[in-house]
Formats: sequence, C-alpha cells, structure tokens
Amino acid sequence: RAIIWGFVGSIFGGLYIAFISMMGVISLGHLVVIPAAAFAGAVGAAFYGSFQVAIVGTLAGAVSGIGYQVLTSNLQTVDMVWISLMCGMLAGYLYGNTHNAVSGALMKALTGLVAGALAGSLLWLISLSGVMVNSFFTGALLVPITGALYIFGIFKIINKLQCKLPLPLVGAVVAGALSVVVAGSIGSVHAAITTSYDVVQPAIHIIDFTQVMGSVLGGAVGGFVAGGVYAWAGLKGLKRQKNEVGV
Repeated sequence: RAIIWGFVGSIFGGLYIAFISMMGVISLGHLVVIPAAAFAGAVGAAFYGSFQVAIVGTLAGAVSGIGYQVLTSNLQTVDMVWISLMCGMLAGYLYGNTHNAVSGALMKALTGLVAGALAGSLLWLISLSGVMVNSFFTGALLVPITGALYIFGIFKIINKLQCKLPLPLVGAVVAGALSVVVAGSIGSVHAAITTSYDVVQPAIHIIDFTQVMGSVLGGAVGGFVAGGVYAWAGLKGLKRQKNEVGV
C-alpha cells in the first residue's frame, strides 16, 4: 500500500505543479491551488482506482500528442486537444467493451476531483494566513489529505450515486480526459523547449525544474508515509475486530 500510494503521490505532485503552471495565466492568484489540486486528484484517483483504463488513456495521449507534433510543422494546441480526446475516447470505449476493469472508474475520478478540491481549499486557507511552504511540503501535505478524504469520506458519498453509464462510455470518458492531460503535458514540454525563455515565461508562471521535482518528491514521500500508516491502522483495526469476535 505504501509503494502504491507513493507512486500515485508522485503522479499527483507532478500534475499539481503542471496545472499550477498552466493556470498561472488565468490570474487566479492563490486560488489557483484549488483547481490544480482538484484536477490532480481526479487523475491520481483514476490511476489508483482503475489502473488499467488509466494506462489506456495515458498511452492514447502519449501516442496522439507525440504523433501530432511529429506529423505537423504548425502546432495548434486546440487541434491536438481534439485529436487526443478522440483517440482517448475511442481507446477507452473499445477497452470498456471487452473489460470490466473500468467499472467505477468515473465515480472514483469524481471522488478524487472533490477530495483534491477540498485539500486545495485547505492549502489556500493556509496561504491566507501568510504561511509559505515550498513545493516539496505542498506535495507532501496535499497527497495524504486528498487520500484520507478519498478513503474515509468522499468516496462513501459519491459511490452511492451509482453511475448508470454503460462500461464502454465510462472507459471513453475517463480515458479521453486522461489522454487530453497527457497530450497537453507533452505539448507544454515541447513549447518550453522550442520557444525562447522570454516568450515562455508568462505561460509557465514561475515554475522551475527544482519546484517540479520538489513537488513530485514531496507527493511520493507523503503518499508513501500516508499509505503505510493507513494500511497499518487498517490491519490493527482488523486484528482488534477478530480478537473481539473470538472473545
């Protein structure tokens, strides 16, 4: 559990700092942490709750994003987004037609979205108090809080909604969304490499490589510790219940 949470935490940390960068131009100020944490939580929950369909969406986004940039000399972000969305939805639809692993993927992603938004709101309130934390501690803080909300609260509520969509459509929605995120990330990296710093600076906000790696590492450490603690607490509770039954 600790290793899985650490892996998902590293994904969360990388996506969070990427969303902070991409949303920097919207001028949300400190509020940007809320949607960034929400979207990162949704993607992280998709990986944690439905790993197979997440891999399908990731591969579709990587292939379509890289393929588009290789085949065209005039990069149009909107076109790439539409292509990656269609590829992801097609791949997810085909996968959902043949596998039951997509069951619950949409509700789990929605749970991650809500849990991430709540964790981001807490971080925003902390920022209002004047307390400043670096990217490492931000990732290490957001991942355990989002995970705790996911497991102990939000999922129990959202899961009761019982998604009525057919499995192929669930796979299409989740894989399509992940495909867009992956292709968009590839496009951002490509733009940052091929464009001068003066042009890219407003788009990438004030994010540098140290902050990116700090957020990834912080998310991984926070997830590793939290996953281990939650698993240990769960095992202790299970043993206690068995002992009470035995008595």
